[in-house]
Amino acid sequence: MQAVIASPADLGRLIRRTRESHHITQRELAARLDVSQRWLSELEAGKGKQINERYFAVLAALGIHLTATVTDD
Repeated sequence: MQAVIASPADLGRLIRRTRESHHITQRELAARLDVSQRWLSELEAGKGKQINERYFAVLAALGIHLTATVTDD
């Protein structure tokens, strides 16, 4: 699967879809990453402080387009 990532919300949706397709709960993934479930939830919602709309504005201004390829590994 390929996905275009043009905003924090796009990134969050991709993370959530991929996590769910691997049948991993937020709690399980958060434990693996040693982060709180709330942090992960905010990331998936595109609201986390770790991602910022400004980053995506800079990328767009420079003509940089992010895409992700998700494998079945």
